Amino acid sequence: MDFFEAQDRARRTTGKLVVLYATAVVLIIISVYLVALVLFGFTGEATADASLIERIWKPDLMLAVSTILIILILTGTLFRIAQLRKGGSAVAEMLGGRKVEPSTRDHKERQLLNVVEEMSIASGLPVPDIYVLNNEENINAFAAGFDANDAAVGVTRGTLEKLNRDELQGVIAHEFSHIFNGDMRLNIRLIGILNGILLLHLMGMILMRSAAFSRIGRSGGGRGGSGGGGQATIVIIVFGLVLLIVGYIGMLFGRMIQAAISRQREYLADAAAVQYTRNPDGIASALRKIGEAQNGSKINDGHAMELSHLFFANSYYSAFDRLFATHPPLEKRIRAVDPSFDQEDQKKKARLKKRLDKDRIARAEASSDQTDATAERAAGVFGQAGAGHAMGGIETAHPALRPEVILAAIGTLEGHQVTQAGKLLESIPAILREAAHEPLGAEALIVALLLSGREPSAGNVPDWFLEKSDHNLGKQADLFLDELNKGSREWFLPLAELALPTLRQMSEAQYQEFRNIVERLIREDDHISLFDFAMEKMIVLKLDSAFTEKQAPKIRHHHFKTLGEDFSILLSAMAHASESDTNEAWKAGMEAVKEHLPDGIRLLTSEECTLDKLDKALNEFSASAYPVKKYALGALVHCIYSDKHLSLRERELLRTISEVISCPIPLGVL
Repeated sequence: MDFFEAQDRARRTTGKLVVLYATAVVLIIISVYLVALVLFGFTGEATADASLIERIWKPDLMLAVSTILIILILTGTLFRIAQLRKGGSAVAEMLGGRKVEPSTRDHKERQLLNVVEEMSIASGLPVPDIYVLNNEENINAFAAGFDANDAAVGVTRGTLEKLNRDELQGVIAHEFSHIFNGDMRLNIRLIGILNGILLLHLMGMILMRSAAFSRIGRSGGGRGGSGGGGQATIVIIVFGLVLLIVGYIGMLFGRMIQAAISRQREYLADAAAVQYTRNPDGIASALRKIGEAQNGSKINDGHAMELSHLFFANSYYSAFDRLFATHPPLEKRIRAVDPSFDQEDQKKKARLKKRLDKDRIARAEASSDQTDATAERAAGVFGQAGAGHAMGGIETAHPALRPEVILAAIGTLEGHQVTQAGKLLESIPAILREAAHEPLGAEALIVALLLSGREPSAGNVPDWFLEKSDHNLGKQADLFLDELNKGSREWFLPLAELALPTLRQMSEAQYQEFRNIVERLIREDDHISLFDFAMEKMIVLKLDSAFTEKQAPKIRHHHFKTLGEDFSILLSAMAHASESDTNEAWKAGMEAVKEHLPDGIRLLTSEECTLDKLDKALNEFSASAYPVKKYALGALVHCIYSDKHLSLRERELLRTISEVISCPIPLGVL
């Protein structure tokens, strides 16, 4: 899969969604108009010899119907989209989800947290917020958000209780594929569209109830229900019934739109899950368990139909599933990842299983899962503080890795990278990992990371920070700085990623104070490096989405020709930061994109690449189309690879910049 092409394709699919939406609205307007014509239009206005067209076509009635319906549908659509402006967390909370605290000690939630963190570190994506739908006992999961920076992953309580780690990993990998492929933004827009159409159904119910109660009230008052008022009430009830029926028709249109957008992507996400985990049995077994369960993957929340396209499996069942289901049949999905699947054999096993003691089996499985998770993480979250300083077993980039291979790997994930991420996380001392999961510890950890990343590394925290901050915060930052200075640079980016979900729990006032501290640490340092700046940029960018209403930037640049000055700044800064000859690094980067650049691009001095200019350049590239981002990253890769060698700092720098512009480079590729 080409990540850049997939992202562009997802944006183009939005056009398809708009066409389907407009078609549904037009058909709904025509349906309501015809009914209104029967109720109000066939009057004595037309002469006996009037043509059929003259009898059917009533411009005033069409205008009135169209105006009312368009206002209703657009209001419902815009209202729901506004409700979900905070991204994935808003969707999860709408479903009644409970956010999993990073410091949780629940074994099942800890296992979920570990799986999501491993997948995030391996892929280069930010660690999403994690939610559990406690009231849902069936197996299902979802990913939602406008982009990777505000994404949320949710699972039902049944998923936690009924799936083992391999199965859970397959389900989470499936959801990460939706994040990679740019499906989430489209899904949220689809939620808004469905809500607008569904509003007609709700309006019909309101009209019918209000008219019925009004009629009952008049009857109770002794005035009866006859006469003009009674006739008007009957007309309102009939019209309400029409809206109710049209609303159901609208829901069918919605299901059609969901199916048209969703079905094929589920096959792709299943295939990607197998690629990410190297374990087809994991996702296949999860799908089999859904098929064996009495209620499958059903979600009992009232939003199940509206959000069906978000879920791992069907969350809503109806008589129209064969035509309009948002997910392919389970059997077909299982066969796609496990060709040896025999449905009849599985049914026999399921019948046999029902005769066994369910409670005893559930307790045995839960005990087994807990034992596996504890053994797997013995050197992990509950390990000793000093364990794992050596990086034994962690794979390193092949010295012959070419820039073209690096670019092709962006937005992809392989099973060995997930394994590598798990080993990397286990190698980090528990005192640092646990700090990333505690609110105060996460703040102190980020400060220590920024100080330890300097060249030369800071020996201790600045006096002004100790005076300004809470005593415990300064003390912890000093402790973590010492631990980082003794450890490995491989820990830096993973620790920053682990800390971000915890930092999103701060209040707005706490965040603003923390943001000011981070900016001061960066901008008051005379030895500021591009990595320090990029790290700060990544942290602020990913936290801003949680504390402000700022959304992903709209695309402003579709070609390099509008980015000449910004590209000069970014490539010059990278050439100066590379550990090879600056001029050779610059030439290598320019050679990679020479056909796409305007004239006048030059190598700037290090003094000309100020922080403000770098900040602006990264903002502009973040607001660029994905083909432009691809060319930019290609130039940066060639720049630092000009000496046929990538140092750890160069890899860190490139990976950080790629995250800032939302083009994640998987772990171990560089």
